Amino acid sequence: MVSHKKIIYILLLNMNNKRNTFIYLKSNSSVFNEDTQFYRFDFVNPIVAKKGELINVRATEIEVPISYYNITSNNNLFQIKITLADAETGEFTKTISEGNYNANTLLTELNTTANITVSSSEFSITITYNSLSGKYTFAIARVSGATVNISSIEPFSGSETNYMNNVLGLSDTSITSVNATSKSFTSANVCDLNFTNNIYLETDLLLESRNTLGEKSGILSKIQMSGSPFDIIHYQNNTNEDITLYKKDIYLDHINLRLVGDLQKHNINFNGAEWTLTLLFSFTKKDKLELGDEILSDDINNTVHTIGIDDDEEDCYYSDSSI
Repeated sequence: MVSHKKIIYILLLNMNNKRNTFIYLKSNSSVFNEDTQFYRFDFVNPIVAKKGELINVRATEIEVPISYYNITSNNNLFQIKITLADAETGEFTKTISEGNYNANTLLTELNTTANITVSSSEFSITITYNSLSGKYTFAIARVSGATVNISSIEPFSGSETNYMNNVLGLSDTSITSVNATSKSFTSANVCDLNFTNNIYLETDLLLESRNTLGEKSGILSKIQMSGSPFDIIHYQNNTNEDITLYKKDIYLDHINLRLVGDLQKHNINFNGAEWTLTLLFSFTKKDKLELGDEILSDDINNTVHTIGIDDDEEDCYYSDSSI
């Protein structure tokens, strides 16, 4: 008869019999792909699952410098279009130089926007900032030329993708039926100069993560960016939860990663500063495929082929009982 102490010892030994691999990555040791906007990290020693295993991954630690600018080429275009009663149009346009701005330094830059001449009239734009409300006010007025009323005002109404409407708290809603030579309007929302509240670590591997729209994404971690310019954010994953890779991803000789902001449209430019991270790869046994599992398609033959593609007998489904 085996003693209780010996049974406990055996159980503990089995619990600790776990394979895992830590990978320490530095952005400056990767190769950046301009087309995909991913950083490629090659593994001299690949991550390989044994037969019947799946690979899990977790971002355990990340160091991100706040070396990116809050005004970049992705959000630096100020543009307001006015239409006069005689149907003539003109645009106030200003491209802000990239850099870190606060509400007042941005205000100074905006107020260098040049006057515009529409038809035979000249119009100016003057911008003010209310530190109590956190909102900008825009005043458009005729300064010379023929007296022609403004018919409508359209902020950020074109097809450009680098408008600073979120920065200024402005929507793209038109102001119609003005019928005056001058008009003032205030942004609907407070200005947002944070650039991004979070940074998301993404991979191009197929994951079960979901983005804010509920769509599948390659998000590995979300890092809260609470700091001042040129600080370093030290992120540690306290969830202790792994993300299981797709069952066909059983051999990894590299991984592609990128860091994106809240809008998840553009890879963040850290202006040459290095970011680092630690990935933990571990392994788990596949669940055995029961009869009828994963038969999701009307095309059964195609489903059977997909299930058996890795030659793992535990995962194969055979429709012919004689096999």
